[in-house]
Amino acid sequence: MDALSAVDWPSIVYALMLLVVGFLVAKRSSNLVDKTVTKRFSRHQAMLARRLVFYSLFIIFFISALKQLGFQMSVLLGAAGVFTVAISFASQTAASNLISGIFLIFERPFKVGDVISVKGAPGTVESLDLLSTKIKTFEGTLLRIPNEMLMKSEIVNMSYFPKRRVEILIGVAYDCDVEQVKTLFLALLNSEKGVLTEPEPQVFINQFADSSVELKVMAWVRTKEFAKMRNRLREQIKIVCDKESIEIPFPQLTIHQD
Repeated sequence: MDALSAVDWPSIVYALMLLVVGFLVAKRSSNLVDKTVTKRFSRHQAMLARRLVFYSLFIIFFISALKQLGFQMSVLLGAAGVFTVAISFASQTAASNLISGIFLIFERPFKVGDVISVKGAPGTVESLDLLSTKIKTFEGTLLRIPNEMLMKSEIVNMSYFPKRRVEILIGVAYDCDVEQVKTLFLALLNSEKGVLTEPEPQVFINQFADSSVELKVMAWVRTKEFAKMRNRLREQIKIVCDKESIEIPFPQLTIHQD
């Protein structure tokens, strides 16, 4: 009973109230900053600003709560300094990832929401943190890549520009009228609303394969509609070939026996 009476309950309650209020204030302020920054900047910049405001405010309230409990800040800062030195020696990889993350933030090769491909693994950027970048793959899995590895890798950003070119290779039989086929395909491209007129669509002979004349069909579309338009154009090309009796030969091997 004496031990309980010796506890400074008002200070403890006040410190807990500071933590709760600090969390609510930091959360509310960070959400307001997120909405404000999102209107003028990218989602990625809004995310960084929201986290910076939240942790800055919460740390201020957290330090105030510790002071209310009687902790000496000089002792805490000295302990933090020793802890920081220990971490710097024990976690060189984390430091490298941190520096790489800062470079990625300023260089901005991609932003949150972009579709990128790293080492042949495509996906949508979910977050760019100081130590790692998280990507949601098209299969619905989470891919976490350390920033140091990301800095050393080739990054293909498929959402960087507002336009992308759809390229479809299709082989037609050698006895087909290639000019007529090209005209039909161009008419198809020009009739599709999702195909942009600038740059204009093109169809040309890509190569003479063993069993067919390979045509390359190219059309520019909006980046946001790339996957949908690519699938639609493939389907429409197949429909045109069936309707116009355009033969799409499969590879054949002729063996002559003496």
